[in-house]
Amino acid sequence: MSVTVIVGAQWGDEGKGKLAHLLSKDSQFVLRYQGGSNAGHTVRCAGRTYKFKLLPSGILHPAVRCVLCAGVVINPLTVVEELADLGELNAPHGELIISRRAHLVLPFHCVQDEYFEEAKGKHAIGTTRRGIGPAYADKYFRVGLRAGEMLKPDFGARVKALAQRKNVLFSGYYHQAELDPDEVWAKVQPTVEVLAPLIADTVAVVRQAIASGAQILCEGAQGTLLDIDYGTYPFVTSSHPVSGGALLGTGLSYHELDSVIGVTKAYTTRVGAGPFPTEDVGPDGDQMRNAGVEYGTVTGRPRRCGWLDIPLLKYAAQLSGFTELALTKTDVLDNFSEIKACVAYEREGQRVEWPDLDPDVLTDCTPVYETLPGWFCDTTKAQHKADLPDALLDYISFITEQTGVPVRIVSVGPDMESTVFLS
Repeated sequence: MSVTVIVGAQWGDEGKGKLAHLLSKDSQFVLRYQGGSNAGHTVRCAGRTYKFKLLPSGILHPAVRCVLCAGVVINPLTVVEELADLGELNAPHGELIISRRAHLVLPFHCVQDEYFEEAKGKHAIGTTRRGIGPAYADKYFRVGLRAGEMLKPDFGARVKALAQRKNVLFSGYYHQAELDPDEVWAKVQPTVEVLAPLIADTVAVVRQAIASGAQILCEGAQGTLLDIDYGTYPFVTSSHPVSGGALLGTGLSYHELDSVIGVTKAYTTRVGAGPFPTEDVGPDGDQMRNAGVEYGTVTGRPRRCGWLDIPLLKYAAQLSGFTELALTKTDVLDNFSEIKACVAYEREGQRVEWPDLDPDVLTDCTPVYETLPGWFCDTTKAQHKADLPDALLDYISFITEQTGVPVRIVSVGPDMESTVFLS
């Protein structure tokens, strides 16, 4: 038995989808443990590009059983659409299992998300407006609907009843038009026939997988710095992308984890509002964005770009207990003659090495950089460690030394074969 967890070490968009697809070929199970359709995972396979919002990235391996676990909030319309896309492409894919405990994102959640963001005005946090926050809020208000309820004969009545509750909020607080509960149900109803056969007690599935000695890969969404408790609150997501979220979201226990892979870009990006100490709004940031095609998979929004932030990476490593790092998009830096990395901050005249993620504090931090030589050559054809230029290997060693976590995987391009395993 082996259980590996993949965790985003930054503000999401680190390349977890490619890594999850690559590593899941040797797994029997891939467990998506948190988040919703606000996360976009891009996988390039057999000459095609797939963009998943909810389906686990291992779904393209026919022998893999992919599980949307209890920690995920599931938009049934999105799942049906993604399954239909796979069918239209005639793409071979593995079995999908949906936790009966997973909460549903329904059309009124998306409307609520939009109204709430608009009501915040200049204080909006930049959500994807996919209804994720409202669905998690309903979960903790204990009024949400779970996937298992799709199996019950009165599911339609339950959807309409919750729509009526939302209408009280929409008209009374937001002063917006109410939704027609029958129209909401008309959108949701066709998904029941498709998804109901996939719904199961996935805790039992996971426990049986453990008992059978299966290879299990846990796939997270977003990144550590967006964690609802440990990120730059309130500029965060509504779940736990850290490794602890894999335990909460799947039914695994802590002593069953064998490895935790932290995924980090060779630089840093962020989407939406919030502090970003190393953001570069000049030509270097523009070059990263253009070379890395840094636009959101789900929203299409341009990502903010900047240099690697070592204090935040160390913070993420310690929170999740990274056993190794996967360094992605190193090829984006191929044309830089110098590479900068933030090793500390300066605040109020003092050097600070441990990050305080309070937005007011982090915004007030000025990065202290170390500059390393760039490799200034094309690395996209590298297949082995010996193919990597010395300057890139020095940068990798620098990251390992600074974080105390070995870099064992290097991604030099979006395709599966553009990956170098260092050990």
